[in-house]
Amino acid sequence: MNISDFSFDHGIFALILITPLFLKHWISVRKAKLTKQAQDRLVDSLVREGFNNWYRVYVARASHFSKSHTLIEFEARGVLVNLQDQVRLIAEFPSGECLDKTYPKENLRLRWIGKKWPASSSLAWIAIGSDEDKLMLSADAASNALQSSEATADMCLRIDTEFRLPDNARSEFALEKNPVSLTVVLAFFLLLTFALVDGIALNKYKLLATASMQFGFPILGLPALMLCVFPVYRLLARAKVPVKESLTLSLLVSIALCLAYVPAIKRIDQLLSDTGFQSFAYRLEKKASLEPLSSGPPTIDYAGRKEYWAQFDEGSVHHFDLVHGPLGLWQLDHSETDQKMRQFYEGRRKNKK
Repeated sequence: MNISDFSFDHGIFALILITPLFLKHWISVRKAKLTKQAQDRLVDSLVREGFNNWYRVYVARASHFSKSHTLIEFEARGVLVNLQDQVRLIAEFPSGECLDKTYPKENLRLRWIGKKWPASSSLAWIAIGSDEDKLMLSADAASNALQSSEATADMCLRIDTEFRLPDNARSEFALEKNPVSLTVVLAFFLLLTFALVDGIALNKYKLLATASMQFGFPILGLPALMLCVFPVYRLLARAKVPVKESLTLSLLVSIALCLAYVPAIKRIDQLLSDTGFQSFAYRLEKKASLEPLSSGPPTIDYAGRKEYWAQFDEGSVHHFDLVHGPLGLWQLDHSETDQKMRQFYEGRRKNKK
């Protein structure tokens, strides 16, 4: 088996887990593209009629918007026309149903909704009309959270100059001001720092891959850590962190957990080992493979360094320091051997010159 840092390929499994989280974004983009053509036809019609004070909007009926399981918040893309005494909303739904409503400005019943939660996207919403004909609107300006809030707030004030916006209407979500998102961010950086510093710089022991690892511990730990993306996402959503920030943070933390996993279990196994490191005798075989002379330790494969081991006779005995703890891992102290190999290859490079 090869010496490695236990870097197994979990790409397919990770893709299966992450795909549902990106499904919403793909459907949203697809739906927006399909409804754009209908919206363009409405705009062309208004321009021909001489209207010039209008806004592109996303539209959702209250019954659709209130559904917690709805992947996409909007139902259609329409046009809001700002007239002198009233506003007119025109939209065409994917089903072919057309909507054409007018609301007197003296009774718009505007309400600022902001981001829908917990199934929020980056859109900021307002409600217009009474219970019977209430509609949810968002300015069709950009997918960026701050731009959506600003555009929707501006549209709201232009159709009703006396409307009072909430103080946070134009503000962007700040991760550092939410204790849950701040904790997750700090956890990500701590895990990443540990993975890089301890996993690469400090720990001189390398994990030896064994046949038992393929379907057992610790290989099963990585898929379990990938599943953490879901509880972390739910935790952030409950704390009213917007969906894009929640999705990004939950994915980053899961990745950091996976990166820190191997360095962590290596350290734990070292600390729990009753014997500490022990010296084991190995016999050099063909193709730079070293076989243990005693039962227990795994094979050490230096196939990538055949030139170095070619200087030794086949069957020669070499000693290596290994740590074996209660987690069942075998870890090799490779520092001394690596130093010798560096000196060997540096000497070869100098001789070639």
